[in-house]
Amino acid sequence: MARDVDIMRHGWNFFDDAFARMRNAEQEMEAMRNQMFRLMPLDLQDVQKNEIEPKKRMVVEEKGETKLKLEFDVHEFNPDEVKVKVLGNNILQVTADHEEKSDTGFQRKTFVRQYTMPEGVDSQHVRPAITNDGVLTIEAPAPALKASERMVPIDYKETPQK
Repeated sequence: MARDVDIMRHGWNFFDDAFARMRNAEQEMEAMRNQMFRLMPLDLQDVQKNEIEPKKRMVVEEKGETKLKLEFDVHEFNPDEVKVKVLGNNILQVTADHEEKSDTGFQRKTFVRQYTMPEGVDSQHVRPAITNDGVLTIEAPAPALKASERMVPIDYKETPQK
């Protein structure tokens, strides 16, 4: 009951203070989340579940060229908010960060994805492109890789009868 009296006495200032504390807590959580990504080993980031997953992740052959091709749905981000980097010679990093501010607060969407590119991918010629409908396509030549499929024979063994 004493809490109700405090709210009534302070009026809207109580809510302003509460929203300010919530914004500060959200900023602290975002800072901790970003720090966790920096501390996580690169090979574990590949398997981390995230709301943005590549639509396709494969080595393909198009027009006689073998290449690595990844596609992401990034329609919730502006093209200038999406970044593609090559770290070292074989780590591909895709990041996006979007922030909307309003009178009542702000909303932030962010993701970081890292992939170890297979040996044989030419990391010097990574080509990202975004379409009007928000599909990010990342391609890189992979002349040493061949997109192939082959049948693997299954050895059938009879189970001895008892």
